[in-house]
Amino acid sequence: MTQQSVIPNLQKAQLKRTLRKDLKSEVTLRLFTRLPSPITIPGRECPTCPQTQQLIEELTGLSAKLHLEVIDFFAEPKAARKHGVTRIPALVLLPLQDSGASDDIVDQITPALRFYGMPLGYQMAVIIESIKTISRKVSPLSMDSRKKLRQVNQPVHIQVMVTPEEENCAGVARLAHALAWENHCISADLIEIREFPALARSIGIQSAPLTVINENFRLAGPAGETFLVEQVLQAGARGLQGPGN
Repeated sequence: MTQQSVIPNLQKAQLKRTLRKDLKSEVTLRLFTRLPSPITIPGRECPTCPQTQQLIEELTGLSAKLHLEVIDFFAEPKAARKHGVTRIPALVLLPLQDSGASDDIVDQITPALRFYGMPLGYQMAVIIESIKTISRKVSPLSMDSRKKLRQVNQPVHIQVMVTPEEENCAGVARLAHALAWENHCISADLIEIREFPALARSIGIQSAPLTVINENFRLAGPAGETFLVEQVLQAGARGLQGPGN
């Protein structure tokens, strides 16, 4: 029996044209998941992992410039720690590694762009935009924002809680990944919050999008580029006050 596609055929055709036109260099998609096992271990459930893997396999099959690596989160904890992955399913986006460079060197220069959950709806569009940013090696941020972000010299962790159908989530999510691309001190997690109810309860989220920076700054609703850049500067540029102060 033929497996039903996750991505509709019409959308596949559109994505294939977009990727053919917009991708320049190659991009790696590392999917952290739970691979099938005959043994069920409590606490290791991941109901959306199989469908998420199928989705990403279908996506990477649309362009020879996209490369998929599937990693078992529980079997390879060192790899998960290396990429800052704390839950599954998780997708890490990064440039295709230079085969002549050591892993340690690559780690020092690789931006941290992550997506937790299954990227559907508007979030699939965000993933495509992030792939294009990595492939073309330039973010959609203004030149002024890029210059300001060079001041960031301390770790800044951005988390954006999103849902697939909320368009406002997409704008903040794109900005978060763009910020992380510009400075390797910045990491950005996009989290499909309904897939992680324990996390949703712990942060007390009422609606999406919700942006959290370094655990101590929270913004509900959409946010613009200038505002987010300022908050990141306050969080991560030495000598400036933290966000919200």
